[in-house]
Amino acid sequence: MVLGLALGGALAAGCALAPGGGGGDPVFEESMTPQWYASNAPLLTDYLDTLPDSAIGQPIDGILLSDGKRWLEGLVYLGRPAGLPEGVNVRLLDDGTTPIAYVWLDPGAEPFVLEPCPSGPQRGIRARRAGGGPYAWRALEPEHGLVYTVCPPASWLPADRPSARPAPDA
Repeated sequence: MVLGLALGGALAAGCALAPGGGGGDPVFEESMTPQWYASNAPLLTDYLDTLPDSAIGQPIDGILLSDGKRWLEGLVYLGRPAGLPEGVNVRLLDDGTTPIAYVWLDPGAEPFVLEPCPSGPQRGIRARRAGGGPYAWRALEPEHGLVYTVCPPASWLPADRPSARPAPDA
């Protein structure tokens, strides 16, 4: 229910971020192509940038993209971490099992180092491009656009997020 580029939908699709949510190894999807990214990453960035504080803790509607899928639909918006360097933008989402951080830089911002995930579906990977495509740089730069990670630093995450809550007893 995030995007194939984000989470929710992307993860739900079995991809590291397609229009649903979830985890696991990414599978190749249209959303991983440079053409999809060029058309849709700016739309996703604009959508994420306009999420209001009043939406924190609520499932979001998501955004309909060129592949006909509603990306990020149903993901819970966790807000923005405090204390980020100037020009670094992060929006936190949660699909109920995994926190997801979407990250992009303003023009002129200093590079932002991304740490590799220590475990899980992105083990050893710093981030993926929105849509699930590969991202190979150590430090994010403004021209790289929108990326996401399923292992954001713990200091970014609120304690009371859906993926941190114990599963209800059956």
